Parts: sequence; structure tokens; C-alpha cells
Amino acid sequence: MYRGDVLFLRRYAWRIGLAAVIIVIAAVSMAPTSGTVLDLRASGIEVEPSGETATVAPSSSATFVPGTSVLSTADHHDPAVARRVAADRAWLRAGTIPGERTEYADMAERALLDLRALTADSGALMAAPVSSWRYVWPRDASFAIAAFAVTGHHDDAADVFGFLAGVAPEDGRWEARYRTDGSGPPDDRPQQLDGAGWVLWALWTFLRSEPDDDLAADVIDTMREAAVDSADAIVDSLDEDGLPEVSSDYWEKSESEVTLGVAAPLASGLHAAIALAPELGVDDTAWRAASARLDAALHERFGSHGYPRTLPDGGADAAVSFLAPPFAPPASAVRDAVVSAEEALRVPNGGHRPGEAWTKDVGVAWTPETGLLALALAGQGERDHAERLLTFLDTYRTPHGSLPEKVDSSAEPASVAPLAWTSSLVLLTLTELTDGLPVVPIPR
Repeated sequence: MYRGDVLFLRRYAWRIGLAAVIIVIAAVSMAPTSGTVLDLRASGIEVEPSGETATVAPSSSATFVPGTSVLSTADHHDPAVARRVAADRAWLRAGTIPGERTEYADMAERALLDLRALTADSGALMAAPVSSWRYVWPRDASFAIAAFAVTGHHDDAADVFGFLAGVAPEDGRWEARYRTDGSGPPDDRPQQLDGAGWVLWALWTFLRSEPDDDLAADVIDTMREAAVDSADAIVDSLDEDGLPEVSSDYWEKSESEVTLGVAAPLASGLHAAIALAPELGVDDTAWRAASARLDAALHERFGSHGYPRTLPDGGADAAVSFLAPPFAPPASAVRDAVVSAEEALRVPNGGHRPGEAWTKDVGVAWTPETGLLALALAGQGERDHAERLLTFLDTYRTPHGSLPEKVDSSAEPASVAPLAWTSSLVLLTLTELTDGLPVVPIPR
């Protein structure tokens, strides 16, 4: 039996009873053990008294001081350490911890602290604190903005907007990722059209999460040009059939066909832009016409095939989540597609792969995809299914409590941790389950 299975049984045996535990142990013991085992390169992120961050090795015996990103091995006689401990705890108290009175409270608290630690004073938010993840993805940053905003940390969200405004492209076509010093992309990875949609959704969510008036006005001023350019880029990207041109999406590979992972966030982004138009002070006529074309093409063409990754039969994809709340109002056809995708993409360890067309390491779960499906299920009232996926994510956190990028086929946390996107998705899902999230409206 793997460590992950033992951890699950230890955490949940009291719920299912001894007899059930015995059955589970027998089943796990007979399960196949072959598969891909991946190294866990980091187990967490600590913040030192100076404010500098460092990764925590999986083998480290140190623990975090409760309510902080300070390790137990720090010199607690050092006034700087005491100030850091106090600052982290005060920051948590200044906002809310979604799911605070549930079994997921510890996961939510660590996810918040990890997001804070991943965000520099400049607002540059690293995807993860290791090697090629130490960059800012507009997508990941947008989800973090939303998570900060709905948990009451509006200043942190505004800081991330400040960084994005500094790197925003004049043509509205965002790079896949940026250096944290704001000097541009680190390589020639293809641009990702979906970034325009995510940034607009994040801005709309932030402004609907009740920041104070002065901060809201500052963010609008900061992001006005980037928001307008992003919406215009979406309009310009649409082909005669109403769908966007071919682009890389969250799979971050070259594509030969338009994917649901691009079309869906662009539709949500245009909806958000139209809702923001009065605050941006722009005429939204062109945006409305483009939005109607994109919505019709998306639901008539992708919807008629059950919302696959590509037309006509590209298989189920976690991107179907981008059509569900909070990105769009609930719809029965989308709900059915989300439920179907959750089943189709589930791997033996209980998590999910990106899509049926994903053929590499098919026994490995990707936590962002699991988190996306949890969020979509929660937004459509499927609480039990959403909590099942949250329990998976909670069970396979790293030894230091952070959310990893992957869970390998041996049911071990793998790759890097903490991952900002998954941390944000957990916080958004828990907020959806407890208080509900603002849902981007369909233009009228």
C-alpha cells in the first residue's frame, strides 16, 4: 500500500468504519502498482525574516509555524522572525479563510499563505517557486487575483494587476508567461490567446468582490488600456465562422485546430468586457457583435458534439469547466458535459488528466484540472462531487501541506509545490460552496 493510501485511511477511517477500511485495504493491495513515479522537487515555500522566499525540501523535518510561512527551525528569538510571524497571522485575519469550519480549513489556510508567498512586492506572482515555473503566467495570475479578491485581500490582487499592467501587450495578445522582473517573456513559447479572456474575467471578478471605492478606481485606471486592448484582440481573433483563430491554450503546446480551451475563456472574457464597458468608459458595440457570434459558434458547434476539446470528436477536456459558473451562468448541457468529463478524465489515483487526447503519463493526475472540475461542479450545485475532488486534493498535499502540480500513478504528490493555479482553484471552489461566487453575466 502506498503512503497516499495510508494517509487517506488515517484521515477518513473514522467516517467509513473499520469494516469498510478492511475492504479498502484489500482492494488497494490487489491494485496494479505499475505506473509513472515523478519526483517532488519542492514541498512548500517559506518566507524568511528578510522577506526572501526559499523552497522547502520534501525531506525537511521542519514544519510551518501555525498560521505562517515561517519554518519551525527559524530563530524565534530574532525580532525579525517574530515580526514575520505576526505579519502572516495579521494578514490571514484581515481576510476570510473559505471553508474555515470544514475539514478543508487547513488546506485553505496553506493555499492562502502560499499565494501570498508566491507574490512579490511588485505583484509578480510565480506559478511555483522552482526552476521553469518561476515566471508569471497571465492565466495563473488572473486566478490568483480572483482568489485574493473573494477572500478579502484586495490590496494583494491590486498588486498583481499592477504587474500585469506593466507587461500588458499593446495588441492585447498576451505571452504565455513573463519574467518576474517585467522584462518580457523568457523564451519563444507561443502566445496564448486565452490570456486576454482570463485577465478580463479577473478584472470583472475583482470589481464585483467589493473592494473599497478608491482601490477599485485605481485598478480601473491601471488596467483600462490593457482591458480594452484584450477585448479588441478577442474581437480581431474571430474568423468568419465566429470561432477564434488557432492558438495555444492551457495545454501550452502548438495546436493545429481551435480548442475549447481558447474559445471558452475568450467568450467569458468578452462577456466580462461588456459588463465592464461603463466603468472602462468605452463603446461596447463591436464587443457585443463579436460576443454574439462567438457564443453562437461555441454552443452550436462545440455544444452539438458535447463540448469536446476540438471539433468534431477531440474527446472530453477539463476546459469544459470554463463554460460553467463562475465563468458563465449554469446551463444543463454544460452541466452534463462537466459531469461526463469528470468521469472520463478520472485516473486510477482519483484525480484527473487534462483531456482524453492527453496521452502522456495517463495515470498521473494534474491538480489544476481536478481543481477546475471541482469548481465547475460546485458552481452547478454538485456539492458531493465537488467535495470528493477537494478531498482528493487535500489528501495528496505535500508533507508540508502545499498543493502540488501532480499526483503520480503511485498516489504520491509530484512535480512542484506549491502551485499557484491549484491553490487559487481550491480557494475559489471553497468560496463557491460557502458563499457563492459572482458569475459573469451573458450580455443582453
